[in-house]
Amino acid sequence: MSLDKDTENGPVTEEPEVPSPADSGVDDPSLADSEDTAASTDPDAESTGPVVSDEDLAEAGKVLAEGSGGGSDGPGDGDPGPADEDDSDESEDGDDEEDGAQMSLLDHLGELRVRLTRSFIAIAVGMVACYGFADKMFDILMQPMVTVFQQRMATKPVLSIGFYDDLRVALTRIMTEQGSKHLDQINLFVDILQKSMIQISQEGHFQYTYPAEAFFAHIKISIVAGLFLVSPYVFAQIWGFIAPGLYSHERKWMVPMAMISAIFFTSGALFGYFVVFPFGFEFFASFSTEGIQFTPKLNEYLSFCLKLLFAFGFVFELPLFIFFLARMGMVSSAGLRKKRKYAILIGFVVAAVLTPPDPFTQCLMAGPLIFLYEVGIWVAYFFGKNEKRHIKLKEEAEAAAQAEMDAAAQAATEADQGEPDAEPDEKPEKA
Repeated sequence: MSLDKDTENGPVTEEPEVPSPADSGVDDPSLADSEDTAASTDPDAESTGPVVSDEDLAEAGKVLAEGSGGGSDGPGDGDPGPADEDDSDESEDGDDEEDGAQMSLLDHLGELRVRLTRSFIAIAVGMVACYGFADKMFDILMQPMVTVFQQRMATKPVLSIGFYDDLRVALTRIMTEQGSKHLDQINLFVDILQKSMIQISQEGHFQYTYPAEAFFAHIKISIVAGLFLVSPYVFAQIWGFIAPGLYSHERKWMVPMAMISAIFFTSGALFGYFVVFPFGFEFFASFSTEGIQFTPKLNEYLSFCLKLLFAFGFVFELPLFIFFLARMGMVSSAGLRKKRKYAILIGFVVAAVLTPPDPFTQCLMAGPLIFLYEVGIWVAYFFGKNEKRHIKLKEEAEAAAQAEMDAAAQAATEADQGEPDAEPDEKPEKA
């Protein structure tokens, strides 16, 4: 029935369908805006996707990257390339290493405590090892003063040496006539009498007033001998404390520097014992007269000797100290020569501080100190970092390296120009 009614009214005309923008393929901004508005207002509406294709976005990004990197050798700041990533990784690793190498004040104090503890333990071990030879070392340390007394006795004897020879012959004859059985002890008696007269006339002996003074003198000598015995290890601990502030290639010199430091320290002490002590004690003993007798006290004499030994040991470290500063580039031979007059003045001041308050001992130390300063000038000349010939060689090496880099870069450029240009990739057709 409905069909008949429709046919009776006339033919049915269908309304044309309006194509959607997605189906039409024509980009209409008004339609896109309307669709975006509809999509934003209707939560149930389906998203129609990006208007620009992925290929266009990739091509635009490539063009932007090339444009931002124009005039530079690498990619722009916004798009870091592989080289930038590698550099950032290397810088992070370097920062980590630097942070690991940095030490706070508490870390330095802890390191110092460990180094000092090890040094004291080493000195204690050396003292125990040397205590068994304390008597012999005590006699060795007293020998320079005893030698001075004997020399003065030979020049100004109370009884001549011939008197003791005549006394020995006379006693031997008399005791032989008497039939004595102790003829073998006559020489011992005469020698003891001669030594006793030396002590009486020149007071050539050491005295101590405190009961335990001689015992502590042996302890002091054992400690000093133990320090010289383990001095390479002690200097190794000192250089080990300085090592964190040095470069890796400079830390390889720590063990040789420790050994050389110990050798110089021991050489200075030996110079003081064999050269300075005889002249110094002879000078001091020359002031004794018949009314003034020189009777050295054991503790004071020992302190005087040990102070001089340590002073000369540290003074002999000067060339090594200059070598260290020269290798760091802090001093040069030309600068040291210009400041020679100030170094001489400082040498006498240091000698006055390290030695007893007398001009003779001061000169005995200032002389070697000035000589060692001259040695340090030549050390800086041969090993210094800021010497003219070393700077010239460094500049020549840098120029040669730069020339090689320029030649390699030019060869690479010529090779790039000789290759044919690559054909551009065909762009894919848009869907």
